[in-house]
Amino acid sequence: MRKTIKHNRTKHGTSSLFLALIMSALILVECTFVAFVWNLDYALSVNTALKTQIDTILSDYNRQLFDVYGIYAFTLDGVDDECFNKALEINGLNSRSVLYVSSASKFTTEDLKKAINSYYWYRGTGISAKSLVDGYSDFILELDEKGIFKKVGQFMNSPAAGYVSEIIGGSDSAEIWIARAGDLLNIEELIDEASEMDSIRTGYKSAVKDFEMNADFDISKWNALLDTMSGLEKAMDKVSDSSDIALSRLNVSHYSAYNFDCCFAPDGDASITGTKFSEIHGKKQSDAEYIITGKKGLPGVFQIEFMMIHVLISSNMLKDYADEKFRNTMEVLGEIISAIILAVSEGTVNIDPQLIAAGLTYYCAIVQSTKDFIQITKGKRVAIFSYDKVDMITFSYREFLYLFSFLTPVNDLLDRSHEVLTRDYGTLYKGIKLEAGFRGETYSVEKSYQLYE
Repeated sequence: MRKTIKHNRTKHGTSSLFLALIMSALILVECTFVAFVWNLDYALSVNTALKTQIDTILSDYNRQLFDVYGIYAFTLDGVDDECFNKALEINGLNSRSVLYVSSASKFTTEDLKKAINSYYWYRGTGISAKSLVDGYSDFILELDEKGIFKKVGQFMNSPAAGYVSEIIGGSDSAEIWIARAGDLLNIEELIDEASEMDSIRTGYKSAVKDFEMNADFDISKWNALLDTMSGLEKAMDKVSDSSDIALSRLNVSHYSAYNFDCCFAPDGDASITGTKFSEIHGKKQSDAEYIITGKKGLPGVFQIEFMMIHVLISSNMLKDYADEKFRNTMEVLGEIISAIILAVSEGTVNIDPQLIAAGLTYYCAIVQSTKDFIQITKGKRVAIFSYDKVDMITFSYREFLYLFSFLTPVNDLLDRSHEVLTRDYGTLYKGIKLEAGFRGETYSVEKSYQLYE
């Protein structure tokens, strides 16, 4: 008979097995939960580190660029992951993620426009950008009221212009021309007037020679002067109101003229905030001239000089017309030259002496503008508009640049200013997007300066 061995079974063994099964499941759940919480904590730490890193990048904007030009921007040269890694280490975590820049928003000309308008929002009252426009508009109105351009234009279109050009620019003296009038004029009675004519002749020849740009101010240049003045008059009309568009145009024009280096710097010249341009790019640049004309180097400078001389000639004609003694002298000379022309043309050309006086005023204005031009190139100021011998409007080279900036479309001013800033400070960015990966998940943060939003 087989003997059966019986094991003692108790409830304790069954309970242990049950508890083991329960605990294994619980441990699995707990471990999963702990891993989830750890991963979540790490993910939160990564996001915090990303935000810290991106704030560090944005706060590391170029200080000089902001101080001088009012621009918040940075370059990618200094972007690293140092702050990102330290932010993780502070939380007791080792960096298991690689930080990289997935994209960056470049600083554009539209952003520059926003920066300029913001720049003048709190500087506008001190700069008074519109004062020059108002003053120049008064100057144009006075020219129109005096009818100066009309009289000179009539003279230039008359046959007398050629004769006066020969008298003023030729080699024969006033005495020879008076002698050609024969019995009409007596040289002995016109000694003082002949001396005045010779003085104009000498001054005119010297003036044309002294202009550094070797400009030829003969009759053919009269149309160029009218074109410059007409263009400026139209430009002034566009910014004479107080609309947002007009104010923005004033801001951009003033910014382009005063905040960039130029060829003939006025005394004590610097940026609007007082920063020397040599501190920005080391050597003198004709940046303002390029921004206004679109021509680099001497061609841009020459174009500014050419327009500047036109304004100086116009202003001197206006000042001369306001001088009664000068005006009377020109009228006397106009009568004499009219008689000379009548004689040498054998009676075929009979011109109103007042028109000839206007033409002589134009030539005298060229002479006087030479002195003003030289003063400006030396960093001085000159009177543009005077009343009762009181200088009402004075210009330095910067004011001329500001005036001529109105002839350039705003988008061109912005594009060229942006180009110059990129040359001096490198490629600029206004915002950035950072990413970091961990266990198949990608975490990202994107941010830019609020100024451009």
